[in-house]
Amino acid sequence: MAGTTSDHELIRNTIASIAISFDVKKFEDLRNFLTGDVVADYTGSLGLMEGADAVIEGLSNAIGHISTFHGLTTQTIHLTSDDTAEATTYCAAGHFLGDKSFLAEARYFDKLVKVVEQDGVKWKISYRLTTMMGVPRGDVSMFSIDLNEWADSLKA
Repeated sequence: MAGTTSDHELIRNTIASIAISFDVKKFEDLRNFLTGDVVADYTGSLGLMEGADAVIEGLSNAIGHISTFHGLTTQTIHLTSDDTAEATTYCAAGHFLGDKSFLAEARYFDKLVKVVEQDGVKWKISYRLTTMMGVPRGDVSMFSIDLNEWADSLKA
């Protein structure tokens, strides 16, 4: 007898699967977890990206060439209707390239929508706001984007 997976577990799985997609460099897999018109706000680092194509390209360009580890920690999920939800998730992320490393912490605020696909019910992110927390540590030169100004603003 098959069990029923709760909306909370499906949402947790969506958010975790995105982090794993980053870490295993399967950026195209993000399409399974993002709406086509997703808005991802990484203001201060990657900027504002609109649409799944832009998010996949932006993240692939920024971290596709480095090893990453995204550890998700404290999380709250609030079902706002039968087919919408909001989640806040804290993340500690390590980035590694050769002998360089960069460690940062962030908070993800996600808005999700429930969708029915051929293989069942899924939750997809329609909006993500990433807020960097604390002071990042390490060598920003490994990134394909200029993070120096952003890193300096966090130290102030």
